[in-house]
Amino acid sequence: MVAVPVLGLGVAACSNKSEAASKSRPAPLVVVAKVASKDVAAEVRAPVELRPLAQAEVGSKTLGYLDAVLVERGDKVKRGQLVALVRPSDLPDQLVAARGSLSQAQASATLARNNLERVNGLAPRGVVSQQELQQAQAALATAEAQEAAAKAQVAAYATRLGETQITSPLDGVVAVRRLDPGALVGPTAGQTILTVAQTNVLRVFVTVTEREAHRVKLGQRAHVEVDALAGHRVEGAVVRLAPMLDPATRTLDAEVQIDNASGDLRPGMFGRGSIVVDVHPNAAVVPATALQITNGKRFVFVLAGDKVQRREVETGVDEGTWLEVTKGVAAGEEVVTVGMDAISDGAVVRVSRDVDPFKGRVDASAGDAGASRVGGDGTR
Repeated sequence: MVAVPVLGLGVAACSNKSEAASKSRPAPLVVVAKVASKDVAAEVRAPVELRPLAQAEVGSKTLGYLDAVLVERGDKVKRGQLVALVRPSDLPDQLVAARGSLSQAQASATLARNNLERVNGLAPRGVVSQQELQQAQAALATAEAQEAAAKAQVAAYATRLGETQITSPLDGVVAVRRLDPGALVGPTAGQTILTVAQTNVLRVFVTVTEREAHRVKLGQRAHVEVDALAGHRVEGAVVRLAPMLDPATRTLDAEVQIDNASGDLRPGMFGRGSIVVDVHPNAAVVPATALQITNGKRFVFVLAGDKVQRREVETGVDEGTWLEVTKGVAAGEEVVTVGMDAISDGAVVRVSRDVDPFKGRVDASAGDAGASRVGGDGTR
């Protein structure tokens, strides 16, 4: 009969201790950040490779031996600049022979012309027959045709001899030098002496998917970021669009040209190309760490006084470290970025501001005021 009240007193004492412990337990500590407002650019992105605006393989049209190469890899060249010399095998002798044939043809033409003049002078007096007159006229026409052919042959040999002096086809830089003096070159040899590339302007081809192809237009702003130069961003514009999609990949190539007057960029570099297809002014932006995804839906915890509210949101542009929110929050509100696993909808929290969740406190002037319980009692 006495044990029952004693047991009841023991249960009451345990209950009081549990309530006291729950009251003394601090609220979860979370890090919050304000929802920012900024102009967000909607972009089409793709990995790209930098290519020269123009590139030419320089070889020899004349069969012969490479006599000299006047430039080295990396040298800047101008269009028409002499870059190599070829020593032809028998071309000079052929030119001399062609000039001899031209002299003979000119002499025959002069003789035929004089003979025709003499026959024309005798024809009115009946000294020569009509047949002899026609024969003289035909002989002159044949001699003049032979003279013209000889002149053309001399010009052809002279042109071929001039082609032994190889010049640059464009303004640029020597990208590759493949041969040294003494190598046999010519149209049948199939060898390229050097490669000249125009690198003051570079171009990239941004691969656009079929779904996004209608959003890309000529003249749209674009930019390229290369992996080799961290933080280096070069502006450009869309200058050309492929007329049709690649049937194998169902993609469209958009050509973007970028200025490289400084020479910091080099053909062959890899990077990321982006085309700005739209701009969303004054869009709400939150850190990517503030987003929760549950059953395909997206949520954030919004600070309301000393409690948090779990809201469903809709997102737009994803920039990796931050997200555009198109519906659910407004600029100026504060969202939880760290500590979401320990809270639920309506939970009372302690708030820490001006803190980078990965590097620690960012704003040193905030002091200990950054970590406090948000409530009317002012407790910490």
